Amino acid sequence: MSENNSSLTYPVFKMLSTQNDIETRKKGRPVYDDQEVCEIRFSGNKQTVGVFPAHEMCEWADDPLTQERTRITYAQKFNEQYMRFKNGEAQAAHGTPLEELAFLTQGKRLELKALNIHTAEALAALDGNPLKMLGMNGRELKTQAQLYLDSATRQNDAMSIAAENARLKKRLAELEGKSNTPKKGSTPKKSEKVAAEADGSGGDETDKPAETENPFSDWDAEDLAAWIVDAEPGYEIDGRWGRETLAEKAKELNDKIAAAKAKG
Repeated sequence: MSENNSSLTYPVFKMLSTQNDIETRKKGRPVYDDQEVCEIRFSGNKQTVGVFPAHEMCEWADDPLTQERTRITYAQKFNEQYMRFKNGEAQAAHGTPLEELAFLTQGKRLELKALNIHTAEALAALDGNPLKMLGMNGRELKTQAQLYLDSATRQNDAMSIAAENARLKKRLAELEGKSNTPKKGSTPKKSEKVAAEADGSGGDETDKPAETENPFSDWDAEDLAAWIVDAEPGYEIDGRWGRETLAEKAKELNDKIAAAKAKG
């Protein structure tokens, strides 16, 4: 096989009946054997057609498991086409159909297919004598096909990047949400801050009088209970206390802490 570019190779598997000369002579009547074959045509080449037994060696390759050189048959090399043949399905050329190229007329598509050019990839890969078979505008058709494939690749890459960015943003938001959610039964330490505010020693507000209202009045019961235990470990909280009672107890405890700091 002289063609190395897979885009330029168009394999089709068929069942070929050939006369068995030996059996024909023995039985005195025509005897035929059915054999699976791989018919290979090349884009831009109407003269060259290769017909090979499907299970005959096609080339050498490295075994992915043993790393040893092994024989590859035509059925193995073009396995997708072969499986379509075995399943009775149409053996379409691998690649982007010419029907996707809007710059081609229907007549031009039929002309290209007559030259065994069935895909955009095959048209873009043409060169040398096969390209000359297209005539005066062959180079322009090749260029347009390549531009189409390049544009499709860029668009696909952009979509992949956008999808990955969206996934990362979602994951980051989930992680931030988890980090900002306080653990059950624990709250940040507020005793020192509230005490400082109560005795007028907090930050830039040292010259302001202490607040007379309860700084815990707008706290919920769970936070109040957690603050009390955090400020004075071992403090016994009555389970019957409501939010207002807890707020009063927290203020009493906070005043106590502030007074102790003032004396110190």
